[in-house]
Amino acid sequence: MICMRSGIILACLFLFPGSDLIAQENARVKDLLSEADVYIGTHQLDQALEKTMEALQIDPSSLPAIRKQVNIYYLKNDDKEALRLADAAIREFSGDPELLYLRGIVHNNRGRYAKAIEDFNRALALQDEKDAYKIYLGRGIAFMSLVKYEQAMADFSRSIELNDSIAGAYHSRALLNYELQDYHAAIEDFLKTLERDVVNDALYFNLGMSYFRLSDQTNACPYFHKACTMGNNNACRMVLMECAKAIPDIP
Repeated sequence: MICMRSGIILACLFLFPGSDLIAQENARVKDLLSEADVYIGTHQLDQALEKTMEALQIDPSSLPAIRKQVNIYYLKNDDKEALRLADAAIREFSGDPELLYLRGIVHNNRGRYAKAIEDFNRALALQDEKDAYKIYLGRGIAFMSLVKYEQAMADFSRSIELNDSIAGAYHSRALLNYELQDYHAAIEDFLKTLERDVVNDALYFNLGMSYFRLSDQTNACPYFHKACTMGNNNACRMVLMECAKAIPDIP
């Protein structure tokens, strides 16, 4: 304790020797989690997991580290471990919407859609609406899997309203529109997915099929060609059966 005299007033400043160490530990945890994010971005998930474990050795109650660890196990397709960690964390941090969301997507991945919806509902009750776009997307996927198309459509659309930069929401709504045979709407959402840099053979094939269902081979065949060149066998069959005339590939 350091006391400083000022006139007749004695002011005392209490110094806590451990405060600098705590600040250093917090900074180290933050750095480790940033390093984990870099590894996640390059799909080096084992290295990312090591960083979260190191962070939790420093601070076992670090909520960001716990969340990231659950997510990494999910990305590694180790749903059992992801669920075990999520269950334990939710017992300790029952009011954390991110943990409930993470457990919800694990339940979705395991086909436990009713349980997923329960977690998403709890998360929505705790999450600020402006940040809830991914929860709506996750719940929409669960509803669509349960053939509750009206609820799924509402959730996908709400997700897009809150954040229109997420390709997954457009793609999920496109698949639902296709299932509902609204091929014009499906095409619009598939194209918006492409605009958000999600490029894969299935997306090109689905675009081709949406045009094909509208008897529009002129627009369908270039997408079939593109998907075929990317290794999509279904697209290659459509090229052989429906696109006999050579059509230039799309860029």
